Amino acid sequence: MKKITTLIFIFLMSFVAFSQENPVIWDINQSRSEDGSYNLHIKAEIQNNWYVYGMNLEEGGPLSLEFNIDDRNNKVYDLSFKEITPAISVFDEVFNMNVGTYQANVEFRANYVPITDIMSFVLIIQGQACNTANGSCIQVYEEIPITIQN
Repeated sequence: MKKITTLIFIFLMSFVAFSQENPVIWDINQSRSEDGSYNLHIKAEIQNNWYVYGMNLEEGGPLSLEFNIDDRNNKVYDLSFKEITPAISVFDEVFNMNVGTYQANVEFRANYVPITDIMSFVLIIQGQACNTANGSCIQVYEEIPITIQN
């Protein structure tokens, strides 16, 4: 009986360890500029007690938030991502450095020019999110299909 109880406990703990909540909800919209380029409007809603590390952080720190496109060189020209909502600078004791973080509602923009024949691509978002209540951190990774609107 003791072996069965131990096995059940190990199974339940492994299930809890591998189930991670997603503290960030992404909302993507796009528009077309007069010059023929496109703009992605990227919004993130970050749950209470969570934050996401900023873009372009120094080496030796946490994972920076990065946006990219699958097979980028064959899908778009002139891709650039920028933050609309500035990151909040905080001192991170784990990394012993100042880092940028995003909390609550955050907005980013990307401008791109599609290569002639493509109709869609996949936006890849990756970074690191941490919980202020319990100190846990998880990797943020999303693949979001984007259809180019003509």
